[in-house]
Amino acid sequence: MRIRPALLLAASLLLHIPEAAAMSPLSFFQRVERVGLLCAVDADGGTAAGLADEALCGRAAAVLSGLLASGPAVTALAPNDARIADPATLLLLVHATLRPEDKGQDGRLLSLAATLQRTGSAGGPPFFMMPPQALALSGSLDESLLDSMLHRLLGPLARALRANP
Repeated sequence: MRIRPALLLAASLLLHIPEAAAMSPLSFFQRVERVGLLCAVDADGGTAAGLADEALCGRAAAVLSGLLASGPAVTALAPNDARIADPATLLLLVHATLRPEDKGQDGRLLSLAATLQRTGSAGGPPFFMMPPQALALSGSLDESLLDSMLHRLLGPLARALRANP
């Protein structure tokens, strides 16, 4: 009977589907042991509503750690940290820009963007992984607003990382 070998082949393939489905098709996200963050705040004409590079990285690390729960370790890195060049590190660059809104208005516009880099990755980072986020500010930046922006910005990355063992 010819059906029996086909059934055996189908059964063996089904046994391997969960393993294959758990891996991202992008090699860029495979075998990530840690996510290292580098952050920069660019404020036109002064301070960014009390937001500094270290504070931004701390908030971003906390939000991404919460989104990942049991994924790779998330840590803020200092420039020239040796872990930046480690192939097991996914480098997350978070950039905040604060600019005045239109000249006739009193508010400011805060935008967040992030890019990914990885040393020795077989493939490059995906296009449009994390769309930039923007928020109009009329006063000081509330931590819950920043966390909400970071959650929207980093959510797609967390989903991609959770898809890998």
